[in-house]
Amino acid sequence: KPSTIWNRIKQEDADGVVLLGDTPYIDVTDLARVRDAYRRFSSVAPLAETFRSIPFWGTWDDHDFGRNDSDGTLPGKEYSRRGFVNYRPNRSFGQNDQGIYTQFRYGPVEVFLLDTRWFSRTEPSWANPDKPTLLGKTQWEWLQAGLLNSEASFKILACGMIWDDKKNSESDDWGSYRYEREALQGWLGDNNIEGVVLMGGDIHVSRLLKYDTTATVGYPLYQFISSPMHGSVIPSLNVPHPALVHSAEEPYVFLKLTADSTQNPATLTAVWVNKEGETVFDIHLNQDQLSASK
Repeated sequence: KPSTIWNRIKQEDADGVVLLGDTPYIDVTDLARVRDAYRRFSSVAPLAETFRSIPFWGTWDDHDFGRNDSDGTLPGKEYSRRGFVNYRPNRSFGQNDQGIYTQFRYGPVEVFLLDTRWFSRTEPSWANPDKPTLLGKTQWEWLQAGLLNSEASFKILACGMIWDDKKNSESDDWGSYRYEREALQGWLGDNNIEGVVLMGGDIHVSRLLKYDTTATVGYPLYQFISSPMHGSVIPSLNVPHPALVHSAEEPYVFLKLTADSTQNPATLTAVWVNKEGETVFDIHLNQDQLSASK
């Protein structure tokens, strides 16, 4: 449905927009219906007006990948991918027609858009061969190479799902694949990868978490969860967590990131904004806070 949240994004002078999935809800893999859903979503007037003037990127979550809580074993996922490629202007879509992960650099920020659907449960995990994978070996190797080569002050690891446990019956969260999350954290620390921030969506509430990962990563990892952009909240998914700093069960919310590398150290500000332009909550970080040497 038309919403003023898209107008608000433009009014906030956003330089670009990243869609983290369920944009839109499709819930089928029939190619004609997938394309029709993207066309109808793209034709919503305030959204179309904004995206004619602001660059945007995207990944998918479950409802635009195929079905609720779906994973890489879903039949017909190749048609979901084809529809996504038709309607999302990313510069790349995975490798060898597999997956849709991509990355882009924008000023002092490099965004790694992860695909947490295509490879999930299709092969043994690169982190633990006795468990099913989430990212898949090919995507994991791509992410490692990208992080090692990145010179950005801040590196955003973004995906549709959250980086901890939804605490419900569904398995589409990083908590269900914690061995890959823990292996990633250990790898970040072993390779002195600084400036990493996690980002997720999906749960229809907004949250800010600060994890005590100094022993493994070398500095605290933060997770920014921005959800939902529409009017439906799910308060039951706003579960307690020792790392939780802020949360809001509020509809029509988006996350505005501002990075400034003209300051020393460089700064990163995250503001959760509602469609009226009001701040829901925010956080101000700098590069030293995301560095093992400080």
